[in-house]
Amino acid sequence: MQAVILAAGLGSRLKDKTKEMPKGFIEIDGLAIVERSIKKLIEHGIAEIIIGTGHCSNYYDALAKKYPNITTVFNADFANTSSMATLNLCASFIKGNFLLLESDLIYDDIGLFVLINDKRNDVVLLSSKTNSGDEVYVEADEKFKLLNVSKDINKVKPYGELVGISKLTPEALEAMRRYFSQGKNPHMDYETAMAQVSSLGGHDIFVEKIENYCWCEIDDENHLERAKKEIAPKILNGERLRKVKREILLNPGPATTTDSVKYAQVCADICPREKEFGDVLAQTALELSKMGGDSDQTETVLLGGSGTAADEAMIS
Repeated sequence: MQAVILAAGLGSRLKDKTKEMPKGFIEIDGLAIVERSIKKLIEHGIAEIIIGTGHCSNYYDALAKKYPNITTVFNADFANTSSMATLNLCASFIKGNFLLLESDLIYDDIGLFVLINDKRNDVVLLSSKTNSGDEVYVEADEKFKLLNVSKDINKVKPYGELVGISKLTPEALEAMRRYFSQGKNPHMDYETAMAQVSSLGGHDIFVEKIENYCWCEIDDENHLERAKKEIAPKILNGERLRKVKREILLNPGPATTTDSVKYAQVCADICPREKEFGDVLAQTALELSKMGGDSDQTETVLLGGSGTAADEAMIS
């Protein structure tokens, strides 16, 4: 799965802090908030990250040199457009289902886990009431289909608040792009396109609400202060409590694995006699063959077993 981070905005409400720096590079506990998000995405198995840039794009270009799985896409008209225009430019780099995030978020990574494991393909993450002062309210129907978004609570029947993290398919993205091109509104936000596409029948997009979800968008000084003093410590504590118990193994290895590897094993069951399992094995074999050279000249045979079994297979 890929991820797209929308990071072209000016961040003008943060005044001098973002005059010569994107707001994604504001630091909390010594780490830029966008880099913290990138680390969480990588830990949850995201193989490629596309960042739509604009204001002070050189910061993100430098970040891409540090993380080889990052591709930057520059929105040259970032000052006169909004998030949907940036997403539209990123579309040609998107190959399949993807996570869509805003660059100015700090969030508990349980939100990523929930979206990745949601059986529905197009899902928008919501939280319960935050009292942040800059809420985007979300309306959904009885089947949890997205109907409307607005900052004006009087214009919606709020089911929850928009977090700024979603999971989308190429089909949903294409429907959003069609709506964007027809509307001819360069200042359209991506969440408006999602809501209109879902409510008008172009493509169903659903919502998933996490009660008391810990997250914060940083748009102004008040948000930043709240993030540092209240939200970040809660996120750190919540993620600490979910850490997997560590044992020191002295047998030949490597035998210990990271939390991200352990959590990657927590997935839906698939039948080893069905096509889905065969596809996984075929893709694994193909990628291993590419490591050995020309995949047309190299064949990989997968054998189940321990590291010792691999040694025995090679010798035998």
